[in-house]
Amino acid sequence: MNILFLMKGYAVGGIEVVTATLASCFARHGHKVVIATFEAPEALTVARTDDSVKIYTLWDYKCTNQNIVALRNILIEHQIQVVINQWGLPLVSCRVLNKAKKGLKVKTIAVYHNQVDTNARIKNVEIALEGCVKPLKRSLLKLKKAAFKFVTSRSMAYVYHHTDIYQVLSPSYIPLFSKFTGINHPNHLMVQTNPVTLESSDFSYSFDKKEKEIIYMGRIDYNQKRVYRVIDTWAKLEAQFPDWRLTIVGDGVERKNVEQQVADYGLQHVTFEGFQQPKPYYERASILLLTSEYEGFPLVLVESMSFGVIPVVYNSYSAVGDIINDGENGLVIPYHKDGYRTDEAANLLSNLMNDAAKREVMALTAIEKSKEYSVERIYEQWLETLK
Repeated sequence: MNILFLMKGYAVGGIEVVTATLASCFARHGHKVVIATFEAPEALTVARTDDSVKIYTLWDYKCTNQNIVALRNILIEHQIQVVINQWGLPLVSCRVLNKAKKGLKVKTIAVYHNQVDTNARIKNVEIALEGCVKPLKRSLLKLKKAAFKFVTSRSMAYVYHHTDIYQVLSPSYIPLFSKFTGINHPNHLMVQTNPVTLESSDFSYSFDKKEKEIIYMGRIDYNQKRVYRVIDTWAKLEAQFPDWRLTIVGDGVERKNVEQQVADYGLQHVTFEGFQQPKPYYERASILLLTSEYEGFPLVLVESMSFGVIPVVYNSYSAVGDIINDGENGLVIPYHKDGYRTDEAANLLSNLMNDAAKREVMALTAIEKSKEYSVERIYEQWLETLK
């Protein structure tokens, strides 16, 4: 089968890594795979992609004749049968694709890689509302939030109606999709989870080789990841567990603020590693702490689990329940409308850190759960969709 992945960009990010993994897997199985991206690809992501996958760069992320003609030429040259639009929002990719494939027999699949009813723009307005006390400004911010939600829902509905299959990452997102878009019976809406993108077949779990280490892995920002919560939680644990440490692997706009937070607390067992290859950290760490305000389907969960790292995750998005069976292969920090409760999270972690036998059992169960998201298993699911 001839497959094209349509991307807004091909930089270093979750969607790009998933695409590189899937594209390479399809290529290994004998499919012809092409990637078209509106923005120039980055070398690190290209290096993760099978050499047989040809990558084309279009122009600015706009619906222009130049992009339409370029994409149409690619579709024709490679006799593309299926296009997987990895940018299910906004609608630019969909519009360019539909104009480019006019008159061609091309099946289209759009994938939305986030929680259905929110995104960074909407969340930024919510953050502004949290700190706003002026009645007029609050009213304007509420109108702005409503406008962003309306535009997002209409864009999502447009892409749904102009693609053959629309995919979300969790079964729990199907009712959310209907409520958000107003589409009551979405008959070509499907669920497709993402694969583990990090190879762990050469890893052999040994409890004795696991260190007393909690890790955070990912971007350091406020809008989504809320890494300050990780530090707040650790601040309640460090004195109680002097033989444990916290390691922050990642970088981002909030890094300096989070480093200052560590200094203000006077914490001694916290290190910032920047962006690094995650595998060595997964191999040695015991626990992953993730306190995001929202996610789609966080790869870091299943990736860490495949190395026997126990996830402790804030229940702020419904896909958590797809991955974690609370108390069996991880721990779920309860979600509260009034916000993240640091004491509650610290108590959960404290109990786990004090119980070596429980950690060993949970780690082994986590490894088994992660196998549901292996590349080969997800590939088989994709084959059924592509038929």
